Amino acid sequence: MSDEFCNKCQIYENETLGRYVKANDVIHAGETILLEKPLLILPCTGEKRCCNCFRFALQYCSKCSISPMCLECQTHSEYDCSTLMRLTSLPDVKLDLLKKHLDTYGLLRCLLLQENPETREHFERMLNMESHLEKRRNTPIWQQHNKEIIQPLIKSNILKGLQMAESINEDLLQKICSIWDVNSHEIRAPDTAAMRGLYVNVSLLAHHCCPNANQAIDDQYRMKVYANRDIGKDEMVTNSYTNLLLGTEERREFLREGKYFHCTCERCEDPTELGTHMSSFVCAPCAGKNQEGFIVKDAASKSWKCLKCGHTLRNAQVQNILEKAREEVFHSQDDLRRLEYLLAKLHTILHKNHYIIVDLKQNIANILRSIIMSSLQRPGRRLYERKIRLCQDLVLLLHTIQPGISRLKGIALYEMATASAELYRLRFGEKELSVQELKEHLGKCESMFKEAIRLLLHEPSETPEGKLVKSMMNELKDLRNDIQLLDQPAPEAVEDEEENAVEAEDEE
Repeated sequence: MSDEFCNKCQIYENETLGRYVKANDVIHAGETILLEKPLLILPCTGEKRCCNCFRFALQYCSKCSISPMCLECQTHSEYDCSTLMRLTSLPDVKLDLLKKHLDTYGLLRCLLLQENPETREHFERMLNMESHLEKRRNTPIWQQHNKEIIQPLIKSNILKGLQMAESINEDLLQKICSIWDVNSHEIRAPDTAAMRGLYVNVSLLAHHCCPNANQAIDDQYRMKVYANRDIGKDEMVTNSYTNLLLGTEERREFLREGKYFHCTCERCEDPTELGTHMSSFVCAPCAGKNQEGFIVKDAASKSWKCLKCGHTLRNAQVQNILEKAREEVFHSQDDLRRLEYLLAKLHTILHKNHYIIVDLKQNIANILRSIIMSSLQRPGRRLYERKIRLCQDLVLLLHTIQPGISRLKGIALYEMATASAELYRLRFGEKELSVQELKEHLGKCESMFKEAIRLLLHEPSETPEGKLVKSMMNELKDLRNDIQLLDQPAPEAVEDEEENAVEAEDEE
């Protein structure tokens, strides 16, 4: 199986991690580790999408009567269609029950992999993936799948017509559902909504909250995994399966509930999150003495304690503060003044890098972007300056938690570069900057553009990020032209030089 990793990696196994991947040799930043097609693509829970092109489906296949189809598609997999035609024509099959419970179709598609001799190997590979079946048994998600998917599928009687009918039981169906919940990756549908794809080899990568590999999906749904920094020989290749801009407790909760493991990476084990303090609180007693103290969760006692003075907060207090902060952020959406007021308020309670503060700043930056791009408003310098500060804060944070090639860092640098260039042009227009000063400042913007492009260059060309790179290259070209024009003397200066030359000749 190491060949599927282009001989760059080897698969290992232990009791703690299960199967995982290590580098055979040094893998350089930007180098592709794996390019994999999905074993199967399914819509998200409760959605009806065309089984052929993944657009929203408004009808069913005219032949098999069960496969969702859009208005443009007329056919789908010949084997699936003919098999489903045979199954749905059985006298006691309850088609209406299947159509009422949309998610039964996805599970049925998985079973069809076993029916088809050409895809039987895919079915076996799927069943070998981690399911955490016993950890899920009789949990709410187990019961939900049983009610909405498994029982309707069984009661529809369609499974009786499968070759593997005798080996199908509730545990097998729960296992397949579990495999999808634990291992599937979010991919974009044609309308940019979320779908699910199952990538067997990508799922072998262990999780880390500061991973050394990134993933990107192209318009053919192939997933490319590439190194975001140099990966040493025998070093584990890691991916992230959670939002890296969350705090430790939130990341761990997501992984525990959705992936069934407790993360013990260096970032999670460090109460300060590698010095970023993305979960830390401002210590009120220290602040009252004009000292800088931050309250973090003590790993040993599980209590929240100030690193400087030892002041503590009860866990209930912490949860109450966070719940109120999240609620206020939610109710302040799209209201710039309210968001700025809330940010100032929360700065007295939470560390400037706290994940709620970071989320709040991103909300503000999104509103500022909309204002800047709007033709109805003319942005002022204060708006540009605010946008630049927000981008700087995010880039500085990302240098620690995503130190290598980072999609988010590339986008933040791009937005900082565009806002900075416009601010410098505005200041030049107001006679605050000389031509030479403007040229120097635009040169710095050029460097930011180049770095942003470097960070996004590994994104597939048809993704939003890939299209952004093309746009950035055009903007960079325009910026370089502007810088070159600044080297040319202004028309008035040329005329003055010519007049001076004529006067000098007359005097001679």
